[in-house]
Amino acid sequence: MTEQELYEEGWERFPWWWILLENLFMFVPWAIGFAVMWPLKMAGVPVASLAYALLILVTVGWLLKVHNCSTCYYYDKWCHLGWGKYTALICRKDAGNPETGMKLTVVYMILPLIPIAGVVAVMMLRGFSWVLLGWVVVFVVLNGVQFAILRPRGCVHCKRRYTCPGSAAK
Repeated sequence: MTEQELYEEGWERFPWWWILLENLFMFVPWAIGFAVMWPLKMAGVPVASLAYALLILVTVGWLLKVHNCSTCYYYDKWCHLGWGKYTALICRKDAGNPETGMKLTVVYMILPLIPIAGVVAVMMLRGFSWVLLGWVVVFVVLNGVQFAILRPRGCVHCKRRYTCPGSAAK
């Protein structure tokens, strides 16, 4: 990536409070998703919750970092999620294939659907629950805020605002 491709006014380093806020809006819904599927057990093991956590760890925690973050300008830097620093700990620069990474980003669209389907299954097995419904509403709102408000605002301040294939600020 050349200097000409970078958005000159983009932040070189995102502030700590921004990174914390965006990570909370990522991790809290995942924790809620894990919790609401907990009743879906086989032989006492919460398989749906564990499978959901494993999917997040493998795709978001590893594959997306290798294929997207290792090739990003913010590799080993404080991007809007701080994941450039995390990525530098788990793989070398340019370790992945950005085209593969963009295909894998579909997981961000699938992840919110899994707990919603899980809650439907729990309610079908155990009956309607206002508490579960309330948690699903919180889950949907938090995902909506992260996707529709925080992500685009992070992209607005990104050095790769115009060149990142996943940018929400083009």
